[in-house]
Amino acid sequence: MGTLYLIRHGQASYGAADYDHLSPRGIEQARAVGRWAHRQRLDALYAGPLRRQQQTAEHARAAADGALPTPQPLAALAEYPAFELLGALIPRLVAEDPRFSALTTAPTPRLYDDAFHVILSRWARDEWTAEGVETVAAFVARVRDGLDRVLRAAGAGARIACVTSAGPIGVAVGLVFGIPAERMVRTSIVIRNASITELRFRSQDFDWQPDQLSLVTFNATAHLPDDLHTDR
Repeated sequence: MGTLYLIRHGQASYGAADYDHLSPRGIEQARAVGRWAHRQRLDALYAGPLRRQQQTAEHARAAADGALPTPQPLAALAEYPAFELLGALIPRLVAEDPRFSALTTAPTPRLYDDAFHVILSRWARDEWTAEGVETVAAFVARVRDGLDRVLRAAGAGARIACVTSAGPIGVAVGLVFGIPAERMVRTSIVIRNASITELRFRSQDFDWQPDQLSLVTFNATAHLPDDLHTDR
């Protein structure tokens, strides 16, 4: 059996004009991941294309004194298109739900959060789509295809880590249990920064049958000190 570790990136710069880079706390989380990963004797390390994902892999590798494999970029591990969805669908939400009318006049962070969760839920149920924005079905297929390439390329008993985001981790867990896309996205909401989800897979002739892939641990943060536990 091979082992696949799915690592959520460290805390990004939530609320900043440029969200897609690690906060100071996110850097410390990434370094804690590196100290943990040093002990795992990884055969391969992949990282999604987003800056917060790449930076997490880089800081983890530095903290492991270069003992980790060089991160290989994997575009399929990018997050679902959250900002594109907000930009495209907030006008529709405001038009259809008076609770969100203040988004155009007096927006607050709490109101944006509430709007995001409504939009994400409707997108995950395939009720709302936007032209030019990835659908939930396309997102799930993209993540599955990327993980499929990783697992099929693995040698017998390989130990692999992928630095990604909450959405792809939710998809991976959902693929283990065969749950609908909506439940995959809902699962992703609880995934913590710099957490580790461990899967076991048959490393020869891998396919996506139920006996080929198992969930061992989900959303683990024992490698993080208490002051580095964050949800976003």
